[in-house]
Amino acid sequence: MNKYYKKINSLRNSILYGSILVCIASFLLSCGSEFNVQDLTSGDSQAPSNPTVDNVLNSSGSVTIECLLPPEEDVLYLMAEYNVNGVQRVVKSSFYKPVLFLDGFPEAGDYKVIIKAVDRNENESSGIQLTVSPTTPSYIIAGNNISIEATFSGVIVRWQGNVEKDELIIQLLGYDDEGEIVILDDNYTDFEKGWFLSMDPSYGYSEREFGVVVIDRWGNTSQATWKSLQPLFDEQLDHTKMSPVRDYAMPGAYDIAEGLCVDVGPNFRDPQTQFAHLFDGQLNTYYETGDGVPPFSFTFDLGVTANLSRYKYYQRDDGSGTNFSFNHNTIKKWRVYGSLTKEPCLDHPSWKLLGTYEMVIPSGEDVPTQGDFDAADAGFDYFIDIEATNIPVRFIRFAIDENWSGGTMAHFGELMIWGVILDN
Repeated sequence: MNKYYKKINSLRNSILYGSILVCIASFLLSCGSEFNVQDLTSGDSQAPSNPTVDNVLNSSGSVTIECLLPPEEDVLYLMAEYNVNGVQRVVKSSFYKPVLFLDGFPEAGDYKVIIKAVDRNENESSGIQLTVSPTTPSYIIAGNNISIEATFSGVIVRWQGNVEKDELIIQLLGYDDEGEIVILDDNYTDFEKGWFLSMDPSYGYSEREFGVVVIDRWGNTSQATWKSLQPLFDEQLDHTKMSPVRDYAMPGAYDIAEGLCVDVGPNFRDPQTQFAHLFDGQLNTYYETGDGVPPFSFTFDLGVTANLSRYKYYQRDDGSGTNFSFNHNTIKKWRVYGSLTKEPCLDHPSWKLLGTYEMVIPSGEDVPTQGDFDAADAGFDYFIDIEATNIPVRFIRFAIDENWSGGTMAHFGELMIWGVILDN
């Protein structure tokens, strides 16, 4: 009996394995023409013919070469060889998409390129020579469109011209005590245009030389732009002295504020969204205002009298994993007012306009990029209007004209304020 069962099982296994092999063979035969399957083990020592160049697109610091494959069926990829700054570079593209992208050219001009076809046995064609002419690269264009201005506790660097949105480093330079050039700050960007602040008390408040260069990811560096500048003095105000003003705020958490003479009320719906989180130094908490009909406002006491210079606004990041940047109740358009006295109505002459602001997506894209989210995580800096930096203020009022969702609340992850203290 046992011998009988062993024979049956052996027969079943033979039939099963045979069926699998038949299925695999049938699949390969039926699908071979569909996928243009080429025998990976086939090949010889015969070099393929050269590819044909179909189109050349010269761009800023780069070149795109579209090719036609040679007739041999065992061609695996195309290869371009070119020399940049004495370094031989090789770029490859598969036979599925015979397009070669060459970049890293240090300047506009004519460059020799050798293009070859390579088969599955690594036989290379003799190669064809082509002259390409990339235009001026982004790091030079941006380097020629750099400006440096003195600001509070540092400088503002602005650039434009990175039309290809290449990865660039905007590098701030200075001199040390021995007269040697040193790096003061680096700003990484792939935006077409933008600006960044570099502020450090070590820069001092006397006139000194600042320089800027632009570097691409291959180390190509623009000529330096130098300027003698004198940073303006300011200091960060002590957030522990700041407190909300409730005198003319709506009393209930669910009351809706409307008009120039009333603020949005406190939000008691969630302890994690209270006013204290506006200045607690924690980026994983946030302040959420009560409801209001735009433009709605809220007011707080600085705790000191000061001439304000600037502030930094962090968007909501409550640690939940949801990205609220450029979204939800994040403020989009707003105004900031200052006064020496508490007055309920925003049109009272004691309230002085310190600035009108609008948050934009730094990259200029319709949908935020990772670079935009990184910029939001670092906080956005806003300056008080220069003509308003000499106005003494004690009370600050934010008037929110619009948030990113068109809603009736505002979210602040954190708010930091700088100025010159006049009276404690």
